[in-house]
Amino acid sequence: MEPRFPFGIPNGWYLMAYSDEVAAGQVLPLHYFERDFVAFRGESGSVAVFDAFCPHLGAHLGHGGRVVGDSLRCPFHGWRFDAAGDCVEIPYAARIPSRAKLRAHPTVERNGMIFTWWHENGDAPNYDVPDIAEWHDEGFVTPWLRYEWTVKTHPQEMAENGIDWPHFQSVHRMTMPEDRSHHFAEHVYTWSVGVSKDVSTLGDTPDDLFLAGENWGLGYSFIRQTGNQFNTIIATGMTPIDGETLHMRMGVIGEKLDDGDEATKQVLRTYIDEHRVVAEEDFPIFENKRFRPQPLLCEEDGPIPEFRRWAAQFYS
Repeated sequence: MEPRFPFGIPNGWYLMAYSDEVAAGQVLPLHYFERDFVAFRGESGSVAVFDAFCPHLGAHLGHGGRVVGDSLRCPFHGWRFDAAGDCVEIPYAARIPSRAKLRAHPTVERNGMIFTWWHENGDAPNYDVPDIAEWHDEGFVTPWLRYEWTVKTHPQEMAENGIDWPHFQSVHRMTMPEDRSHHFAEHVYTWSVGVSKDVSTLGDTPDDLFLAGENWGLGYSFIRQTGNQFNTIIATGMTPIDGETLHMRMGVIGEKLDDGDEATKQVLRTYIDEHRVVAEEDFPIFENKRFRPQPLLCEEDGPIPEFRRWAAQFYS
């Protein structure tokens, strides 16, 4: 059967876990990009992500593997691998084979999140994960309040959805003003728009918002929002499980209200609940649509062709 999405898995940085999901000494099995991985945090606090299976006899290091200092010991025969993936100890052997090495994937920890670089051909990263200044701002409440879903779709489809302006009116009941903008650069596209939303179906009061978004590659985006009571950052990770399924995580942090951190968190919970509803409105369409390489478009459909030319760079 012909696949719904003829892309393959795009190259780029992807959210593998929130930082607080991998404690010091913890080993976390992961499955993304149609393969198995293992993440662990060493005693120094650094995180590494490896291919999951020991090169010796194939044990999965995420099931019974043990952190020793900043290295990971295999549960089967005790082979130990440092953070670069090199075998540094075989307890019963005098000599370590030269090919005793795990594939270690480029990994960075930023904004309270762990990102790993995926490239179909194993090429090194050609752009960086952006630092969100508000994450370090004492005027903002952290950590991320979050939701997550498994959705039968592709990161390119979700990223394209962000600049598909007309669907906001038909699917999300938002009135989109004319003063919107977008810009495609090397590995990022940015957009901004003012939104007047009828949220009566959510039991809230209509409010005017200003949104400014940044999409870094096809797997990670964040939105700065002003209005709706205060300033917030919404970060979304779209990590492929396979070519037609992804793990979507959405988190929010917000500027502290005068009533204190707990009051701010309560408002943020209500706020992200509303965004959850908006996000989920797209899911039935995503999970049942088919990508059209040459879509029939009208003049008002927005910058979809421009987006697709930009997105093509993320495939080998």
